[in-house]
Amino acid sequence: MSMKCRGAFTLLELLVVIAIIGILAAMLFPVLSKAREQARGASCMNNLKQMMVAMTLYTDDNHDFYPPNPDDGNTIPGYNWCSGEAGIGDPQEFDPDVLADPTRSLLITYLGGIVKMFRCPSDFRQGIYQGTNPALAGQTVPAARTYSMSQAVGTIDPGFAAGGDHSGVPNLPVTGPWLNGDYHGNQHDDPWATYDKTSLVGPPGPSMLWVLVDENPAGLNDAAFAFEMVNPGWLDAPGSYHNGACGIAYADGHSEIHKWIQDPEPQSDANATDWGWMQQRTSVLVGKESQ
Repeated sequence: MSMKCRGAFTLLELLVVIAIIGILAAMLFPVLSKAREQARGASCMNNLKQMMVAMTLYTDDNHDFYPPNPDDGNTIPGYNWCSGEAGIGDPQEFDPDVLADPTRSLLITYLGGIVKMFRCPSDFRQGIYQGTNPALAGQTVPAARTYSMSQAVGTIDPGFAAGGDHSGVPNLPVTGPWLNGDYHGNQHDDPWATYDKTSLVGPPGPSMLWVLVDENPAGLNDAAFAFEMVNPGWLDAPGSYHNGACGIAYADGHSEIHKWIQDPEPQSDANATDWGWMQQRTSVLVGKESQ
């Protein structure tokens, strides 16, 4: 007596299999997504480390001075460590050319001309190319820059320091214009410390003083990151690309991914713990108000 072989699933069995696959996919997707973001976080840390190597090489070639870091987004050759404004809707948001120009992007030579170093791998903004290369006209390109430099670190030139046009050698310390909560309220070491030379980095010390950070694209503009030391709020805000964390690099050259309790938003109140963590790593009170 022969038996008829069964060669196919019933519709009900297929539906059960599909349902099980869907459940497994739903369970695995968050894990895989988190793992991918962790990998991008590691790449972000590497970018920041390479940029700090470039920063060190720059200071070695420039009498120990950090590069110019004015709070104006200027594109004048020689007067900005990273020229232009790269925030949402800004003229250099999708313009990598300014980053490739060694006269207006003072670290690019030390980065081997690799402009993607200025962008966090988790910054997924894309838009129409804004530069002048005819071969790229009309093409969709990634955002040019994510990282910004602390307003407490860097140099300015005498013309800008006097309130005029950029002129002279940028060998004066930045004023840290927003450190006191008022754009004109702080001067170098009065009352909050600013840092113009690697050899003069005092408290909080090179391993604690942050120099470069992922910036929230909603507040990104020029390459100088504003932070207020007085009240717990964000002026500019660090990013939270990496599962609620951001990349940050320090004066001693190391970088890390820091997790926020609450995602920072520009021009908003800050979680006191998050703000306090950033405050401890931005500057110290050294002027007459500390006495």
